[in-house]
Amino acid sequence: MKNVVLTGGGTGGHLFAAIEFARFLKDRGYNPVIIGSVYGIENRILKKYPFDYVLLKSKGIMGKGLKDRFVNGFANLDALIHSIGVIKKLKPEFCVGFGGYVSLPVVLSCVILRRKSAILEQNSIPGKANRLLSRLVDLVFVNFDYTAQFLRGSIVVGNPTRIKTKGKHRLFDGRLKLGVVGGSRGARSINNSMIELSEFDLDIDVIHQTGVEDYSRVKDAYKRNGKNWQVVDFIEDMESFYKGIDFIICRSGASTLSEIACAGLGSILIPYPYAIYNHQYYNAKYFLDNEASIIIEDKDLSGKTLHTFISSLTADRLRVMSENAFDLCRRDACEKMLSYLEMVKR
Repeated sequence: MKNVVLTGGGTGGHLFAAIEFARFLKDRGYNPVIIGSVYGIENRILKKYPFDYVLLKSKGIMGKGLKDRFVNGFANLDALIHSIGVIKKLKPEFCVGFGGYVSLPVVLSCVILRRKSAILEQNSIPGKANRLLSRLVDLVFVNFDYTAQFLRGSIVVGNPTRIKTKGKHRLFDGRLKLGVVGGSRGARSINNSMIELSEFDLDIDVIHQTGVEDYSRVKDAYKRNGKNWQVVDFIEDMESFYKGIDFIICRSGASTLSEIACAGLGSILIPYPYAIYNHQYYNAKYFLDNEASIIIEDKDLSGKTLHTFISSLTADRLRVMSENAFDLCRRDACEKMLSYLEMVKR
């Protein structure tokens, strides 16, 4: 069985795309090994999956102060040396980077050791690491058509997603079932606005992933305001979650958008305001331009703003947004990526 190396993490968006591609590869006779960071979400998540994995002491640099950049730079140098040893041992057929700070040393190791290599830029605006790696790797995959202008020779494939739901023909009857997700770590501003929303007289059902830190605070607020809304700190089974809702409020990370597109969900998108290069806004704008979502910027977010929009939703509008979202779903990303990788000769 041929080894392949997939790397990415830090947040759920990078990690779950790598995990989905790993599943696809394993079913086709490859042995995927996922390389992540001890400081990312993968440290907790990967042990639940049937894949070999390695965790490096890699840390982020972008957005850090001078001291942290210096310290983290040495940590990443150590991660590069460690990953070179791992790649030498595994002799992978190919390596693919899915983003996050751990991707840089691992993909560089593959380039140095002349293994077939590729990156997937999941976001609309590529970061510095992927701009650098795009000049060194054999293949550059992108999620959005818009991104191709920044990375020469890139191939639009979409984003591997764990969602298999066929969302084209959703039925919208009865009470609105609203899902709320702030990403794998939750989102304080979304949680605050939902607490404000719970003060309004609104006859809807809600499933709200808060993240660990805000779980008790949000749950207590809903109870205090007389709302029997479901609160969870983290959702493992996103497939079932998407099937059980009609509409979603969420951030606009690339993996989240790929999932809600394939689930056929209209959305209120609230871009993370501190994302590098404001890429979440441009991710969201792609959905807005295709009439699959509306955007509320974080600075404008409040319970009142949400109430105004949610109160105006009709079954017809939900249906149109759902169908437009589903039209943005690319379900063959894994097939396309593997096809191109197998064509590269070394």
